[in-house]
Amino acid sequence: MRHVIRAHTLLALVLLGCSSPNEPTSETDQLAQSPLPDIKTAKPDVQFASLARAFQDRADIAGTAMQAACQPLGSAVTAFLDSVETGLQSEAQAVWHDCYEHWQAFSLFHQVAFNPAAQEALDRSRRLINVRPFLPGYVDALPEYPYSGLVHETGMDLTLDNLLEQHQLMDLESPALGFPVVETLLWQSDPDTYWLTSGGDGDLTITRRHQYLSLATDHLLQQLEQARLRWAGQVGFTGLPEPAQRRIVLTSLEHQVRDDLLALTFTDDALQEPDWHHPSLVAGQGKRHLQARLAGLEALFASPDDSISAFSSWLDRLGGAVTSETLGNQIVSAREALNALPDNTPTTESDAEAWQAAVVAFTGLADLISQLRAAQ
Repeated sequence: MRHVIRAHTLLALVLLGCSSPNEPTSETDQLAQSPLPDIKTAKPDVQFASLARAFQDRADIAGTAMQAACQPLGSAVTAFLDSVETGLQSEAQAVWHDCYEHWQAFSLFHQVAFNPAAQEALDRSRRLINVRPFLPGYVDALPEYPYSGLVHETGMDLTLDNLLEQHQLMDLESPALGFPVVETLLWQSDPDTYWLTSGGDGDLTITRRHQYLSLATDHLLQQLEQARLRWAGQVGFTGLPEPAQRRIVLTSLEHQVRDDLLALTFTDDALQEPDWHHPSLVAGQGKRHLQARLAGLEALFASPDDSISAFSSWLDRLGGAVTSETLGNQIVSAREALNALPDNTPTTESDAEAWQAAVVAFTGLADLISQLRAAQ
C-alpha cells in the first residue's frame, strides 16, 4: 500500500530534521501588523451587501453548530481513556464523526483570510486542523509495521511543542496533530494491544498512546474554537469594504469546490487509490463527510422564510452568464451524484459509472464558480 510504505520510510527520518515553527501567528495579529490596503476609491458594490451579511450569518450558524457538535469530543475521549471499554470507544468514535462532519460544513468559512497578509497563518491553521491525504503510520502502529509512528518514538517527549515541530516536518502528508491523529488513535480497536496496561514492556507505548490522544484532542478543539471565533463580533469580515468581502466569498466558494472536493477526492486516480483520496481513511463513512463539504454552499441558497436567498438575488441582479438557476441546478446535480455513491466513498472500480457522474457534476460546479469569480 502506498501510505504504508511511505510511512515506514519517513519514520526512520522524522526526528533527524530541523525544527519547524510552533503555533502560527494568528490572523488577528497578522491584521494588526499588516493594515488593509487603501481601497477608499473603490466603488461600493451595493448589490453585494445583502449576500455579505448572509455569508456572515451562515458562518455564525455553522460555527455554532460545530461548537455544539465538537464540545462533547473532549469528554467522550476522557471517558474512554478513564475506563477502556468497547462501548465508550464506540461512543467517542461517533462523536468524532459528528464533529468532523460539522467541521466539513464549516470549512467553507475557513478558506480565505480577511487580509491577504494573513493567508499564510490561516493556511497553517487549516493544516493543523485537517491534513488529507495523510499517512496513518506516521501517527501510530500499522498491522504491517507494529512499531511505527510517533507513539513509538519513545525518545521524544509527547509535548505540544514537540508535536507542532513534527507536524508535516518531513512530508505534507505526515500530520502530528488534528483530525487525522485523533482518528488514527481512536480507531486502534484491540484494547489488550493498544489501550490496557499489563505491567509488561509494552506499557510505555500504551501510556504514550493515552497521552497523545488526550493532547491531540484538546489541541484540535482549541483550533476549531479559534476558527469559529474568527467570525464572531463586528470585526474581521463585517468591517471590510464590499469589494474585499466579494473576493473572500467567491474565492472561498471556488476553493471549497475545486480544491477541497474536486482536486482532493474526485480525481481520475481515486478509484485506483481510494484510500489516498478518502476524506476519513481510517474511520470510514466517506460519503457523509463529502456531503458535509457541499452543505455550506447549499446553505447559501437556503432562506429561512422560503423567500429568495441573498445569493440567488445577487446572481439574478448581476445579470451575468451564471444565474441562480444555472448554479442552483448544478448544485442539485452534484448533490444527486454524491448521494448515488456508496456510503464509504471513494471505493473501487465497481462503482466507476457512478463515480464518473460525480466527477462530471463537480467539474461543472467548479467551472461555474470559477466563471463567476473571473467575471468580478
